[in-house]
Amino acid sequence: MHRFFLVTAFAFAAAFTFGACTAPEAESCEQFKEARAACDAKNGSDTSSEDKDANLCDSVDAECKEFYDCARQQECVEVGGVFRLDYAKICTMPEGKECTEIAAGG
Repeated sequence: MHRFFLVTAFAFAAAFTFGACTAPEAESCEQFKEARAACDAKNGSDTSSEDKDANLCDSVDAECKEFYDCARQQECVEVGGVFRLDYAKICTMPEGKECTEIAAGG
């Protein structure tokens, strides 16, 4: 019984530790991707950002966190018949950084 408890405790601790290792900027990036995907879903499958976002959060610059936090909170608006997160006028990327592959505004 004692061995079972130790194994279970170790497994839980390892799972918690590895799950908690996500950097804050990567978590913000993932939340941004989810918000943008939800907005893009209103367009149908033809204009989805899924392929463009595939590797977006693999190597996130820490300076992009503020941009992602701002952008994911913006409204999903229709511009020229296409739904996009409207972050271009409010959220700015850090100087010299590219936080997203898609042009500003969605």
